[in-house]
Amino acid sequence: MKTKLLLLFIILFAGIGITASAQVKQSQARKHQAYGHNVRQGKITKGEAIHLQKKKQHIRRDIRMAKRNDGKIGPMERKHIKREMRQYKRQRHIAVHNNRTRR
Repeated sequence: MKTKLLLLFIILFAGIGITASAQVKQSQARKHQAYGHNVRQGKITKGEAIHLQKKKQHIRRDIRMAKRNDGKIGPMERKHIKREMRQYKRQRHIAVHNNRTRR
């Protein structure tokens, strides 16, 4: 009985681990393709894509730092992050619609 129960738990936990790792791989693939689609279609240049990726990384770093201090994002930190997100979205929209194409 114990071996059957042990075998059942091993199978269940192995299945959960496989699905979790598959989800992580999918989310990482989506992150890497976020700008690639627009670059391939010629909507933004490679330099613009790199600039937007670095801006997004900076925002993620700010969020991590805000949470690291006390586990919460305070009102001033939230205001700062929202302002950076608005600027990022504006820059992304301008980059996609400025009629510069990849050569």
